[in-house]
Amino acid sequence: MNNYYVLIYLSEALKAKCTGCSFHFSTSPHKNVWEAYLGDDHKKLRLVFSANPSETALFMDPYRPPKKNNVTAFFDDLTDYKITEISLAGNDRFITIRFQNNVHLLFQLFGGKPNIFLIRDNTIVESFKSPDQYIGEKPPEPRQAAATRQVLKEGISPKKAITQTNPKFPRPIIPHVIEHYGLESKSSSDIKELTLRLTRAMEKEAEFRVLGDGNLCLIPEKLLPVENKKVFEEINSAIQHVYYKTSKERRLSAKIQSIKPKIDSYIRKSESAISQLEQADKGLERAETYEQYGHLLMANAHKKINPGSNTMTLPDLYNKQKPVKIPVKPTLSIAENAQHYYEKSSKAIRNVEESERRLTETRKTLKKLNSLKKSLEEIDKIYEFDDWLKANRTRLEELGILSDGGTQQKSPYRKSDIDGYEVWIGKNAKSNDRLTTDAHKEDVWMHARGVGGSHLVVRMNNQKQMPPRHVLLKAASLAAWNSKARGSSLAPVIITKRKYVTKPKGAPPGTVRVQKEDVEMVEPKNVTK
Repeated sequence: MNNYYVLIYLSEALKAKCTGCSFHFSTSPHKNVWEAYLGDDHKKLRLVFSANPSETALFMDPYRPPKKNNVTAFFDDLTDYKITEISLAGNDRFITIRFQNNVHLLFQLFGGKPNIFLIRDNTIVESFKSPDQYIGEKPPEPRQAAATRQVLKEGISPKKAITQTNPKFPRPIIPHVIEHYGLESKSSSDIKELTLRLTRAMEKEAEFRVLGDGNLCLIPEKLLPVENKKVFEEINSAIQHVYYKTSKERRLSAKIQSIKPKIDSYIRKSESAISQLEQADKGLERAETYEQYGHLLMANAHKKINPGSNTMTLPDLYNKQKPVKIPVKPTLSIAENAQHYYEKSSKAIRNVEESERRLTETRKTLKKLNSLKKSLEEIDKIYEFDDWLKANRTRLEELGILSDGGTQQKSPYRKSDIDGYEVWIGKNAKSNDRLTTDAHKEDVWMHARGVGGSHLVVRMNNQKQMPPRHVLLKAASLAAWNSKARGSSLAPVIITKRKYVTKPKGAPPGTVRVQKEDVEMVEPKNVTK
């Protein structure tokens, strides 16, 4: 909408329609939108400028009465001044509207901060955007024409060859030119010659085409036979069409993008969790092995462990009396070692049962998420999105995609996922305090021991048992990664229930006292990648 060649034709159209008209007033009815009301004894005109970087545009719109409430007025000094001249800068996207009494409006139609400046005596006296930054300053100057390279280097990309030949060539059209003319296999000199031919066509025999991808193209169809969405007789109508179409699509896209990435993220995490949980039945094999070790040790409880030995070799009653080497703790008796294996067997079985429960729940969640994603992708109108959001708000809140306020939840700490378990990670000392305060007493709390770092919590949904060991070790690795032990090969990490963590009265942010803890040695690793 705002490439240089579009502005050539627009400035001529505005010159024909607006010269001699008086400036009545201008307001901003919406954020980043400015409207000016112009006219003479025979006509009323409305000029619209969009300062949104993604849809910068200037065009005439059909006259309609101005909005009266909640508007801001601009450029009152121009009231009743007549327009004497409208022009485009020689080599840049600045349009100037000059008035009597030697003042003018300068429209900057490019960059990340499009703007309008009221200029008097070569000084900015008012601006549409960021007045505190610009008032009293010199107005921006148009860029000088870049020297056209006489000879282009061979081997540069087609896009670079086009832009070096003509820096003002419309960027959105370049991919179409490259594809249609097969420029990937052309020499730089051939690309230069084509670029100059297309540039002359835009200057001398432009067609005002809106392409299938929504971009405005001035290259005649005979030279660039790309599918048209619509063709216009004059430039203003083409800009107007693209602006309103783009504006609607942008608003709809913004609404969808406030939801879809979160759904996609939850789907990926659910799929990953299901993949992990589906392997939980391997824990039953471990449980059986632990129980057999317990039985074998109990059957030999009358024996003694060799001093300093970490294993016992016993005949395997379950495998034709073949010898089996069983790891043991030399500080415990054989009977105590057997009891240790019975406990490990019971814990493994509990972990499998918990994993099966979570697998069922996660599969249900994934089904809901995929259903939401499919219905969201079918939306192509803003009102359809609003209806969709209203119908699905409760489900989105239950899944954690929306907060109760209807917007994506903004947390004071980072949130992640490990095999289906939600994980919180502190950002700084104050964030650590908030995280520990917000955690439930049965959540699992972690911190790298002896060094500064983030507090980490594994959410347990009020369940008293611990998560599976592989989840604990991954979370501990993540806690070590988010600490000053990150560069170590191994790091000790405190693991405890949140109910055993307290904050001493008057202690600095992030300081805690741990009453009961286990410690695991883990490799610092960002397991959430």
